[in-house]
Amino acid sequence: MVNKHILIIGLILLFYGCNDSKKNQPLSLEYLSSLSQNIQERAEKRVKYLELTGLFKLDSAANTFGKNPSNKFVLDIEYLPSSLGSISLFKNKVKFNTLEKSLIYDSVGNQIDSLALYIDSNGNSIELYYKFLKWQVITRSGALYLRLWDAKNPAIKAFKGFNSYEAKSEFIIEGDFKYYKSKHTESVSSKLGINDNTDFIGKVEFAYNDKSYTLDVGSQGFTMVGDLTSGESTYGGGRYLYLDLPKTDGKISLDFNYLYNPPCAFSEFTTCLFPPQQNQLPIEIKAGERIDKAL
Repeated sequence: MVNKHILIIGLILLFYGCNDSKKNQPLSLEYLSSLSQNIQERAEKRVKYLELTGLFKLDSAANTFGKNPSNKFVLDIEYLPSSLGSISLFKNKVKFNTLEKSLIYDSVGNQIDSLALYIDSNGNSIELYYKFLKWQVITRSGALYLRLWDAKNPAIKAFKGFNSYEAKSEFIIEGDFKYYKSKHTESVSSKLGINDNTDFIGKVEFAYNDKSYTLDVGSQGFTMVGDLTSGESTYGGGRYLYLDLPKTDGKISLDFNYLYNPPCAFSEFTTCLFPPQQNQLPIEIKAGERIDKAL
């Protein structure tokens, strides 16, 4: 009888030992190379966030912007004229007018003096340019904002990148994904300090350290994740992850090594969304991108 108990205990230890060794098995060079390439590609795309130099809420008045302090929106950019232009809001349209005959162009090189700005289905106007500055009108939570980018923004050269946790196999987890019968629209908080509506198309359930958790998933697999590292070693507003969704309900891989910082980790002039309450995990996910900067 004693030998039988010893055998059972041995099998249990062997089972958990195998699981633990599987969880901590080394990652292949191919996997690490693919992850490194993904990090590099993200870094190259983030220049547009580092270029951001202004975000201003528009009202019905003439919203002037330029270098002079007399403008409603003042831009501390040396190469700008005292007043670059104004954006006026009317009942059914938005209009831009140049000031001081600045040389302003659209994306195909047409010089612009006065232009009615059409707001497209995504809530954005066309982009206009002056030297290294680019701007457009965007829509957030039903309100219009003027967003500006400066290709010469000092933040571009100053930023050296973020550090990441060491990639580990334990954070590559199999989950079960289920589509909702119809998409769920939920109001979630944002960098702007106001809520914005976002759609969730399904939910993924997964186990970590023998406990079950779920995350709501958005269109194209976009997933916002908060955890107990948020505000400590990772960005306080949570991080993002894209999941490769199945065509129908089924198994899915969650690779938390690919977690990355949202745009608001790079610039104060962003409008990114924060993870909803149901996506705030009560565990530490020590994987993916951190908030501390590379030297």
